[in-house]
Amino acid sequence: MKKVLGKIASVLMVVGIVIEIAFIAFVLVMRLSGGTPSLFGYNIFVITTGSMEPEIKVGDVIISRVYDGGELHEGDVVTYVGSSGDVNGMLITHEVISVSGEGDSRTLTTKGVANPVADPPISVKDVRAVFVYKTVLIGPIYRVISNIWGFIFLVALPMVAMIVGEVINLVREWRNQKEEQSDEQSDSDQTL
Repeated sequence: MKKVLGKIASVLMVVGIVIEIAFIAFVLVMRLSGGTPSLFGYNIFVITTGSMEPEIKVGDVIISRVYDGGELHEGDVVTYVGSSGDVNGMLITHEVISVSGEGDSRTLTTKGVANPVADPPISVKDVRAVFVYKTVLIGPIYRVISNIWGFIFLVALPMVAMIVGEVINLVREWRNQKEEQSDEQSDSDQTL
């Protein structure tokens, strides 16, 4: 029974390490590439202005589906790349207030809920994602791991601790096997 529990614990430790490594790789790639975190066709965005308050507040983390060119409607909340003035090249998350045109030549007029004036019209080609969900738990976690110290304490140090723990277990197991082999050798020597 003890061996079975030990095997289960070892398997769980390996699974934990693999998940931790995958998570670290994901976060590192996103941080180093400067890209938007994306997983299984969904993007994670952190809201940095109050233009969508009270629906989406500063610091909220939203999950948005990568835009695939489908239909957009009034009331949809989209994230798009700004193409003029102070917002040129920036990601903006605003509500669609009108859609004009057909196909790829469609244009959208968007507006932040808290803004008194609509944004300049944008091409549907500038849309990157469509809002799906505002997270409750991911926001604080994401903000912490986005900070270098949070990343070190919540990701890197636990990873190092898991690796060190696994190395210690391997060394103990190796010593136990050597002792068992030594004991078996002693027993066989005494029977001769």
